[in-house]
Parts: sequence; structure tokens; C-alpha cells
Amino acid sequence: MTIEWNLETLRLDSLSQYEKNPRSLSEKEHRNLSDSIDKFGLIDKPILNSDNTIIGGHQRVEVLMSKGVQQAECWVPSRILDENEIEELNIRLNHGGSWDYDILANAFDVGDLLSWGFDEDELGLGEKEKPKKKEKFVISFEFEEKDTMLDYIGRCEELAAESDAKMKIKG
Repeated sequence: MTIEWNLETLRLDSLSQYEKNPRSLSEKEHRNLSDSIDKFGLIDKPILNSDNTIIGGHQRVEVLMSKGVQQAECWVPSRILDENEIEELNIRLNHGGSWDYDILANAFDVGDLLSWGFDEDELGLGEKEKPKKKEKFVISFEFEEKDTMLDYIGRCEELAAESDAKMKIKG
């Protein structure tokens, strides 16, 4: 049976929190949501059950109440939803996708993205990865005769001069 939804203006203090809501916001996310509501209004209305239990929009309601807003338009179903419907709708409303960072990087201004709530690490602008130190390889030889060793060192010096190798002689 299809559920019809109607917009109703309700007092925010008459709404109940859904005790199984698994989502929360960090302070930064709360500020970003608040800024969005300040700039664009409440375009994404809270979704309630017909008993005024919030199914989706807990954070929007919290932000509005923190601003002293007393009432807001909310989506209300034409019939009471059962517990399974509430659980499913709550999860579906809060289960999102992921960002396409190639589009973000190529189609948006970085400054705008930062002011809209992204942080530098999310955009790959954080501290640059330090270059890895070059690996060093060490080789050691033992010689029984000094002349053989000196001949070998001479040849190694020639090879080292042809490459970026460095020679250290210990002993």
C-alpha cells in the first residue's frame, strides 16, 4: 500500500526523538548544517510518523530548536507506520553514497568546498606526504691480498663515477 505524505506545520517541542536513530553530528557538521539552513532555509523537511516521532531529520530539528525556531513544516504520512517501516525508512534516509573526488576537484572551487564543510584532508590538501628517503644498499667484501683489494676498489670507483652511487671505504 502506497503511503501518501503531507506537509504539516508542527511545533518542534511536540516532536519525539526516535530512540533507534543511529546518526549524530560532530560540532563541525552541526555548524555546516546550521549555515546551510541559514542560507537556504529548511528545504529538506523533517520526516515524521503520524504520532510525531521523528524518522528523518533529527539533526535539522535540533539545529532549528537551537536557533529558537518553534515550528516547522514536516512530512507526515497518511497512516501510522509500523516499527519495521520506521526502522527501514530511518536507515534508508541516513544511508548515503560517496563523493566523486574527481568531479569535486575539477568542477568546483576549492575555497567554496572548504567553506561548504569539507576539510583539507578530505580534499587531499592536508600536509603533503614527505618524500621517502632513498634506500641505501651496503655491500662488503673481504680480501686476502691487498693488491686484489686495490684493483677491485679502483674498478668500483670507476663504476660509481658513472652512476649516482657513492663509495665509502672502511677498514
